[in-house]
Amino acid sequence: MGRKVLKFGKMRLDPQSHYDSKATPFLFSWDTEYRRNFERYQKDIDRITFHLQKSQRAFGPFGKWGYPNIFQRDFLMLSLLKRKQLIGKVFPEELEEYEKLNHNIRDDLNHTFNAKFYIPYKGIAIGLGANVFAHLFNFQYSFRIGFLILPALVEYAWVWTGSAPYVRSLDFLNWLVEYRRAKAEIETDGGALYRRNPLVFQKYTKQIGSKSVYELYDELVTLVSSESASNE
Repeated sequence: MGRKVLKFGKMRLDPQSHYDSKATPFLFSWDTEYRRNFERYQKDIDRITFHLQKSQRAFGPFGKWGYPNIFQRDFLMLSLLKRKQLIGKVFPEELEEYEKLNHNIRDDLNHTFNAKFYIPYKGIAIGLGANVFAHLFNFQYSFRIGFLILPALVEYAWVWTGSAPYVRSLDFLNWLVEYRRAKAEIETDGGALYRRNPLVFQKYTKQIGSKSVYELYDELVTLVSSESASNE
């Protein structure tokens, strides 16, 4: 997206965007955030890449025997970081747009990138309920402790080690890259296309009325979502 320059032996981007903030404001915002966050994401990309390369040379099942099966989350995170680097920053309106497809995308992103420690509230609640049951029937204290701890441990292991939020977050970032590409093409080429084929655009405008391309896209997303839900 932007020209790279060498500085202190590392590849860095020129911080100044070459897009015109007035002629192409969307591209200017995207390119600015991309340049601003490029180095931060590159450090994380290099760290995970080094970890995977080092793991591949490890001994036995922890090395090439189990590679890449036991490193799926690392591969997913590497893909996620590369996408985040290209995007630079997710704008609030884009997140709101994608919530029409995945209502829990904020939770998925938080679990993937921000969560430091997961608290298994459901497991704790189930454990407390099971402990009350054990108390009523006078179970041994060892059983009561097991009933209290086991559900929380199971939920923690299931949620924290699962890769589903990573996959859904990657789906969102892949969608966002294509969404931005389409929006950028409209911003840069829309005027030229109109001047090239004015009659086609006049007929198109007559058919759709006053709706913008973005409104039509929203309607298409809603239609696809509703049809997908009805077919399940």
